[in-house]
Amino acid sequence: MPFEENAFDCAYIRKGPTSAYLDLQRVVQKGGEILGLHPGESTGKELPVIFPKLFSRDIGTPVLDQLKQRLESSGFTDAKIELVETKEYLQSALDVLKYRCFGQQASIMEVLQKEHLEAISRVFEKHSTSKGLPITFSRYIVGAVV
Repeated sequence: MPFEENAFDCAYIRKGPTSAYLDLQRVVQKGGEILGLHPGESTGKELPVIFPKLFSRDIGTPVLDQLKQRLESSGFTDAKIELVETKEYLQSALDVLKYRCFGQQASIMEVLQKEHLEAISRVFEKHSTSKGLPITFSRYIVGAVV
């Protein structure tokens, strides 16, 4: 990080388990606090059941494992990880495809939309409620003291 030592009394991280934890010991003052918000493994856990050909089941807890390792390596005096889960709703079959194709090239989305949107729409309608298709949304909240 391009910051001087003890430049901050707190820090906030909201990406995946990041290597920033390793450098925060240097840039956050002794006794300063760190708050992290990271994606949880159970986000969308229903989707491989509903759309088995579109989504695969994740095995294990790689995000949690990496967070624990980074926090342990950082040597914070106090570090806690809390899992928070909520229900959120995808509003359309196209949202299912957007979720599936997040971070990928636009051409992948175009192919899937052209070839499979009709079938995905049928499954979406079968499983959705008046609010949309309910899925789990999970986040790890990290609190640590330098």
